[in-house]
Amino acid sequence: MATSQSYIHIRPASLWNNFKKSATKNVKSVQDHSNLLLRVQLHKFPSLIGHSTSRINRRYNDDTYSINMLKLPSVEQEILLNRGVGPLPLDPANYRSVLNMSVFDGHGGDRVSKLLAENLHKEVSTGFSDISEFYQLLLDYKDKIGGPYWENVYENRFNFYDKFIKRCNTKQEQVLFGSDNSGSRMIFDSYGNIIDKTALLSEQERLRIYYSFLKFDFLKCCGFEDSTEMPLIDRAKLYPGGSTASSIFVSSYIQEDNLLDESFFVDANGLLKLVVTQVGDSKIILCDSNGIAHSLTKIHSPTSRRESKRLESTTKEDSLLEEDSFGDVRFLNNFANTRSFGDLVGKPEGLTGEPDIYSYLVGSTRRLPYTEKSKLQFGGDECFVVLVTDGVTNILSDQEIVDLITSTVNLRGLKTASPQYVSEEVIKFIMAVAGRHADNATCLVLRLPNWGNWPAIDRSGASRENKLLNSS
Repeated sequence: MATSQSYIHIRPASLWNNFKKSATKNVKSVQDHSNLLLRVQLHKFPSLIGHSTSRINRRYNDDTYSINMLKLPSVEQEILLNRGVGPLPLDPANYRSVLNMSVFDGHGGDRVSKLLAENLHKEVSTGFSDISEFYQLLLDYKDKIGGPYWENVYENRFNFYDKFIKRCNTKQEQVLFGSDNSGSRMIFDSYGNIIDKTALLSEQERLRIYYSFLKFDFLKCCGFEDSTEMPLIDRAKLYPGGSTASSIFVSSYIQEDNLLDESFFVDANGLLKLVVTQVGDSKIILCDSNGIAHSLTKIHSPTSRRESKRLESTTKEDSLLEEDSFGDVRFLNNFANTRSFGDLVGKPEGLTGEPDIYSYLVGSTRRLPYTEKSKLQFGGDECFVVLVTDGVTNILSDQEIVDLITSTVNLRGLKTASPQYVSEEVIKFIMAVAGRHADNATCLVLRLPNWGNWPAIDRSGASRENKLLNSS
């Protein structure tokens, strides 16, 4: 039905007139759209996308990442399919283009993180389910994994679906902010149409993400694709390890006339729909037009009140969270995260791959009336998004990461300091200050329309300098 690819097609503006002239002389070039477009690999697009990773001081690098363009059916087509009107003969020219960038922090080996980097985007792009299939998947979790957590989830499956998919109470404004300071919900575009900034995803789109994540975790990461009957502990030994997963899905909010041009995120006037999914403790940070860092996710840590409440509400034991000899709180006395892919031994108690799903409206505000700009959560005209694993966030705060990037651009200039350049600079800084047992570090940077237009202020320069001095 749908697909994914590691490249995009771009129409070079400077060559467009030449193409038009040649097209009038050669009818075939008009019929063949590929003659008018350039294919650009997303991993080799340094002016828009940066990526860098290092094992730092570990023997192996268990971090992985992926950058792909997903081709998905339109929202209307998905709704029709969900109602049983299908399968529909979908024209590839009508697919929605969605840019997907993800970071995966593996532990216990790189088996799971590599699986995710190579295949999770394919599962999201090709996976389609209805409510009955989702309930069947929850039943498989209950029967084959078992445990109090999944028994409770399946028993309350209707409330579970209503809470996390239909009504989606993990919206960022409800999780991070109170009702008194979450801002106006409704925004009007220049045509007077209403934009509901807390409902940018349809029920079917949320179901696609939720179902794809749980299905991939169950079949691929935990090994239940192999139907051989065996005790859970034996299967855990056969399919070891686990991984976090933090992803962004970026698409154009305004449907473009030419769907073959997949460079919507390059458009300086682009108004973008940013969907964020979170499993684990990697972080996704946004830099607004003032150079201020905003965390787009909440990490799934044993110290989180929301996570501890979720886990302990389904068990009769006193506590599943314990403090180790170093003073760190661990789940089941072993796990630093309360959600992850893989980690089969913790699945019965709730170490799940369920994603938190957040949605935002970001990008250029040129297509919005001036009076509506203040209603945007981050003020509009955001500069970039950065995805980092805990090897970075264990050393640098959110603002320090953003300031390191902005100050590098201010110092080196826009021509030199591309997203690729600054992502490498972040990893070089971690290598310079990291301790003997520092974790693997990965950094991805996505340039947004307002790149470079932040104030020339380095708010955390002194603290970063101290870290450099103390590391020597």
